[in-house]
Amino acid sequence: MAVEQEQKAPAGRLVLLGALLALQVSGAAAFGRVLQGRWPTVQLAIAAGVSLLLAGLMERQHILLAALVSAAGFFIIVGLMVFPETTRIGLPTLATLRAMRASFAAVGRTADVQPAPALPLAPLLLAGITGVWTAAFSSHALAARARSPFLALAPPGALLAFTSLVMNDGARRLYVLPFLASALAVLFADSLWRVAQWGPLTVWHGKRAPVFGASTTTRGARRLALACLGVAIILPGILPGFLSPGLVDVQGQSGTARVSINPIVDIRARLLNNPNAEVFTVKTDAALKGPPYWRFAMDDVFDGRSWSPSDPQVSNGTPLLGGPTDLPGTTQLNPSAADEVIVQHFKFSHFYEFQLPAAYQPVAVNAPGERLRYDPTTGVLFDTNGTHPGFSYDVTSRLIVPTADQLRAVTSLREPGTDSYTTLPRTMPREIIDIAHQLADNEPTIYGKIEAIKTYLRGFQYSTSVPPGHSTNDILRFLTVTKAGYCEQFAGTMAVLLRALGIPARVAVGFTGGTYDTKDNVWRVTSGNAHAWVEVPFPGFGWLSFDPTPGRANPLATYDSAQAASNGGNPPSGNLSCVNLLGGSNLSRVGEAQQVSQCHASPIPPPSGSGSTLRRGQDVGSLRRGEGTGGTSPTRRHRLDLLVGLLGLLALLVLAVPAIKLGARRFALARAADPSSRAMAAYLAVAKQAADVGLGREPAETLWEYRTRLKERVVSLDGDLDRLTRLAGRAAYAEWGVTPEDAEQAAASARAVTRTIRGSVGIGRRMVGWFRIERRSRI
Repeated sequence: MAVEQEQKAPAGRLVLLGALLALQVSGAAAFGRVLQGRWPTVQLAIAAGVSLLLAGLMERQHILLAALVSAAGFFIIVGLMVFPETTRIGLPTLATLRAMRASFAAVGRTADVQPAPALPLAPLLLAGITGVWTAAFSSHALAARARSPFLALAPPGALLAFTSLVMNDGARRLYVLPFLASALAVLFADSLWRVAQWGPLTVWHGKRAPVFGASTTTRGARRLALACLGVAIILPGILPGFLSPGLVDVQGQSGTARVSINPIVDIRARLLNNPNAEVFTVKTDAALKGPPYWRFAMDDVFDGRSWSPSDPQVSNGTPLLGGPTDLPGTTQLNPSAADEVIVQHFKFSHFYEFQLPAAYQPVAVNAPGERLRYDPTTGVLFDTNGTHPGFSYDVTSRLIVPTADQLRAVTSLREPGTDSYTTLPRTMPREIIDIAHQLADNEPTIYGKIEAIKTYLRGFQYSTSVPPGHSTNDILRFLTVTKAGYCEQFAGTMAVLLRALGIPARVAVGFTGGTYDTKDNVWRVTSGNAHAWVEVPFPGFGWLSFDPTPGRANPLATYDSAQAASNGGNPPSGNLSCVNLLGGSNLSRVGEAQQVSQCHASPIPPPSGSGSTLRRGQDVGSLRRGEGTGGTSPTRRHRLDLLVGLLGLLALLVLAVPAIKLGARRFALARAADPSSRAMAAYLAVAKQAADVGLGREPAETLWEYRTRLKERVVSLDGDLDRLTRLAGRAAYAEWGVTPEDAEQAAASARAVTRTIRGSVGIGRRMVGWFRIERRSRI
């Protein structure tokens, strides 16, 4: 009998399925905010939708069979979305299962060091798809099998709540409103399904029952739904903590130092004084006079606000499935170029990262069991599971070290693919371009221009006591006002100046060499060695490093270190001051909400001699003296934005009252279908207009009593009010109602009465009346 009843309500089941689909997609879209970019959100929404549709198809089957079909669909979706290179004709393989196992094992350590919104790395994307998939399946089971629609809201609601707890952007109406609308639709669809199982209802007198019910039976439900949606729009903005940071810190464990460096150099830092932590050790197969820079990331995009990588996950790189592998894209060397091949063995302590450090340029890698990607254009190695304590690998690098004379002989840096490395935003201040030309135009060679800019910047002071900032205005302030900063500012500024001259440049992120341990024969690299520098491409030599930061130099890059005091790649002695590199929080000490910071010494005195056209210490700020905007404190800027947002929201709410009132009144007049309804709508419009100026109708007042009181208060009222009152009474109480001509007379009289009433009070009272909140009028 139950099955027979269900077969009578196919439309109700489809409505419920559609409502559940909207609920799951909206919940998955809101949950997608924990990952960076739009595509991961789309993937999560697709996964939730597929999971629900599979559950709907298997609704009449046993729950265990439905679960098996759902699991099979889950493996297919994960293979296509997360590990496509392991699938075969779109189907998962054993390699897919192994990749899933490794990624599930890496979820915890990945979440430890990836603050929300995190990069959509394989472990996090896999965890996200798992969450939305199981939420959709369980939600359908609760709504369709257990007939518990309220419980069905819990799984997607948990995803929405989790996102709101860990994100730093507070409540988001764009996601809450569709979710709430979908939740109301689920409750309504379940009620409709239950009622429809009993067959057609007699309330429609033989006519086919509308899918969503008649207006008389659903009017209250619609009003309740609209009220709930209105509350969902307004309430978050007036609650304490709106747009406050997340309530839960899900990163790390108490007492554990976890170091991570974001490859995004956004030219700002938070000034901290935390102790160093060892991040990894490097053992080389050859005795070196000094360690090279251990480079792991590259930033090639400057949008006027920050430096960032164009492909942070190396998604366009070549997949490498573990074991000894030669890397593609080795530089074709100039026959006269000197190079040296070294093998490095990396072993990690407290470094949690997905880009793998290596001396540039890597040519071979051996990381058994790891799924790597390599971009020959950037020279970045990417491990989809990331590093962790005890993780190790071997990498072979080719160190190319030309002489200064060889670089002076290069007359052009133009090669295929280098145009993008000269791009600057159109909003670049002209003063920065002028500074670049003043520094370098007198130099006859490209190498001389690079050295002129680098040498000039080395005359600045290294300091962390400068305002944080990363925009073009902050760079201009750095050049013209403060003339002091930290490695991110030096590297980012030099790359901008070079691009202003048409010289290809990018920012490299990594570590200086570290300290040599003679006992274990390894280079020990700490978080204090984190660093950023500049790279420029020279045909026949590849991308070469240039370091403008005072007191820093790559001991193996002799063409770059001739004018700099080198200390074996270690920070120079002196008063250490520390700076964080992760877009303001790159080095993080998770668990105690602290960050392990990069330490530098006080700057060395400016070197004597310069190839620049400006003397050491010359005031370049004369180009724009004192006009650099500098960096506003992030906290102060956040509070200002919050205040402006609250004021804007308040103004929007205030202005919304008259707009909603006007729209509601016009809508009431427009929807009146018959003459009696039009006459009544005209009368109610007059009563509301009168109420706006303090002349409203009392609750127990009859039509004629109200007419008498109005004429006593507004002596200029004439026969129009009498005519309108008579027609409204006939429309409300007479059996025959009113004619269309009577309805037109009522509308004309209403307009005349409204003008007379509003003209009887002052303009201030009329304006205040527009913001009065209406109560429902009754006859």
